[in-house]
Amino acid sequence: MPPTPYTSKQKSIYSPIWRNKRIGLLGGSFNPPHEGHLHISKTALQALKLDYIWWLVTPQNPLKTSDGLKPYDERFNLCKKITASHPQIIISDVEQENNLTHSYDTLKQLHKHLPSTKFVWCTGMDNAHQFHLWYKWREILKTVATAHIARPPATSLIENCPLRMQSTQKHVFVNKSSAFPLNPEHSYWILEHKMNKLSSTQIRGKNL
Repeated sequence: MPPTPYTSKQKSIYSPIWRNKRIGLLGGSFNPPHEGHLHISKTALQALKLDYIWWLVTPQNPLKTSDGLKPYDERFNLCKKITASHPQIIISDVEQENNLTHSYDTLKQLHKHLPSTKFVWCTGMDNAHQFHLWYKWREILKTVATAHIARPPATSLIENCPLRMQSTQKHVFVNKSSAFPLNPEHSYWILEHKMNKLSSTQIRGKNL
């Protein structure tokens, strides 16, 4: 089992074990974590032949309010619990430890300490549709490859998606697993996989 890269105090994000690895990054509130997050992670691991997926549990999503947001430690521990049988999924609190809320700033932090590691930012297809609302989203695309996993309704979500229409990107539709180059300005659209409709919002609604 690799060391967990979740606190700067432990210096584990500096560990040489991550050098030259292919690592997917799945950011989110995980409020709560659920099977949909696992589905995205396992799909990306297989389709892009990644070594690991890191779940970056954010203190606060800048595009959402804090209404109904569970305490950070509770969300973090729920992530550890749901991924306990998935050794390729690593739970990280690097954003909490470094007071980061924007993905762009997190990427700068990771590249600073792990310059030889190949990262790809992973999202569900619904988040790809609003990617252009993220802080410095064009700079993110210049910094890291992205991968977007199909969630219904996949076709309508990407047809006029600003990210999909970004001409500086090389858009690759993935229908067969391969160790694709994880280079900046590459977007991988993973459409040929079983979809999962579950969302944290739906789960919270059922628990009200």
